Amino acid sequence: MKNLGTSILVLAALLLSAHAAAAEENHSGWSMNFTPVLILPRGNDNFGGGVDPEVKYTLDLGDARLSAGGRVGTYYAKNLFSVTVMPTVRLTVPIGPLEPYAAIGLGYGWLPAAGHEGLATMGRLGFVYRFSERLAIGLEGTLQQIEGSGYRFPSFGSMMSFHL
Repeated sequence: MKNLGTSILVLAALLLSAHAAAAEENHSGWSMNFTPVLILPRGNDNFGGGVDPEVKYTLDLGDARLSAGGRVGTYYAKNLFSVTVMPTVRLTVPIGPLEPYAAIGLGYGWLPAAGHEGLATMGRLGFVYRFSERLAIGLEGTLQQIEGSGYRFPSFGSMMSFHL
């Protein structure tokens, strides 16, 4: 997880330093993402799922977009319910209406039934297709965990983004 975060930050620095003047359209502003996810069964674990809405502010840098936001996730995975709350950072490199991205998050995680709480981490790769200035739909894969608990799982989901 640490290597993913470092790689994303290095990529962001390279893109920012190579950034051209200004883009034709400015996509800076607030948006809300809604992401229902599916967690596949593994071993004795059942199917799981969850949702992690996120509100973020995006700064359009022309060739790239850098976003900072916050998300609250609720999941059923590894036969346990969990809640995570964290700030996030996202780097998007648009290719026309297709917008691939990488995101990281670091915050608080809680497993109510297990009585465990601790540091929650998240790494995410995905893409959205922008249908209009206000609506984008895509797919993403996420790896997240709550440190010290053995609660670590990948999830896959669809994502809808609404520009506010």
